[in-house]
Amino acid sequence: MVSNFDRILVEIRREADLIAPNHGLRPESVVELVMGIVDLEDQNRIKPVTRITQKVRGMIEEVTPAETPRGD
Repeated sequence: MVSNFDRILVEIRREADLIAPNHGLRPESVVELVMGIVDLEDQNRIKPVTRITQKVRGMIEEVTPAETPRGD
């Protein structure tokens, strides 16, 4: 029997495989990001996490490639 967690993870991986390359990201990095945010939100549900928005933003910034300056 497959758990809900396993089904959700399969779906997240499938979507990450589709969209990550279009944004210059590795699919596994996107999966780790999503699962990290879900974990943080779950922790926050049990006991409030301070500065959760900033933590989520930081997690996203760690995964996204730095913009290269354009020579306009």
